[in-house]
Amino acid sequence: MSESQWYLTIRRYSGNGAPEEIAQRIRDGLLPTLRQEPSFRAYYVARIDGGGGIFSATVFDDQATARRINDHVLGWAGGALADLLTGTPLITRAAVTVHLDAERKGGESYMLVRMTEGLGPSAGTLPAFQDKLVPLTLEQPGFRHLYTGRDETQPDRALAVSVFTNRSTATAAHAQVAALMAQNRDIWPRSPQVLMAGEVIVAALA
Repeated sequence: MSESQWYLTIRRYSGNGAPEEIAQRIRDGLLPTLRQEPSFRAYYVARIDGGGGIFSATVFDDQATARRINDHVLGWAGGALADLLTGTPLITRAAVTVHLDAERKGGESYMLVRMTEGLGPSAGTLPAFQDKLVPLTLEQPGFRHLYTGRDETQPDRALAVSVFTNRSTATAAHAQVAALMAQNRDIWPRSPQVLMAGEVIVAALA
């Protein structure tokens, strides 16, 4: 587990373009640029369950680079993916206070974006997260990565991007996390909501 302050940007795009074609264009045209940045940490793209678009998550270890790269990604996608995606993406950002990586080896094929609202100050919730949720998360057999922190625009909202080996392990892990939170309503007054979920089509780590 690490508590260094990374920066997470999540984008949701609408569209009906073939995910395989989107993934190939990203791997050929965008990913090399992201990976050459010294502060690059992670990048994932997933198709939204049920269709209708994709969502992505980028992680950098400084805020200035994260914002500059977001502008680059938006410009690149507006040109290279204009025939596959429609409209302006929905963007959310968070300063990552905790990120976890599983020790076991395995593929990264399913991603969840979750939101929890109504939280008190981080100083009060972070110790509980470390004591209760970190052990539960790490023991999940399909767990691979987690990036979580407070939404930049709404301080009482936490965002979490979790990566698993497949849909079934992700669903089971989410259910366990929600159940544990329900037992501690003084810390997590509201249940976590899954904002987006889907099969990973592009994944890259530093």
